[in-house]
Amino acid sequence: MRDHKVYIVFYGDYEHVHDIEAVFDSKEKVEAFKKRFSRNEKLKVMEVAFNPNFICDKDRNPYLVNFDEQSRKPLEVVSLFSIEDTELAFEEVVKREEGTISVYLFASNKKAAINAALVKRDALIR
Repeated sequence: MRDHKVYIVFYGDYEHVHDIEAVFDSKEKVEAFKKRFSRNEKLKVMEVAFNPNFICDKDRNPYLVNFDEQSRKPLEVVSLFSIEDTELAFEEVVKREEGTISVYLFASNKKAAINAALVKRDALIR
């Protein structure tokens, strides 16, 4: 199922929900609104997913564990929050860049994330 888009219309900077002028489900409606309500300050439009598909695991959370290539001690362990990062964790992506190994995965807690990431790190090094 493809994600539907909505269009958030606002003036200036979008910093708070109160900054929203209107929300539409089509670009045509946005253009009509902009034509009717544009002032000296230009209306801006932000396109966002409406009811996006996303991965949910009730028992585990998505993590990113970063290692220095030369050490088994993690540089950092980060809880992930974006849809894109969660997809990387679901796919258990391992990246090796500039002396750093990054492991995206799901785990029940930080310690479990480190242990699972170590297995993937070690397999990559061998």
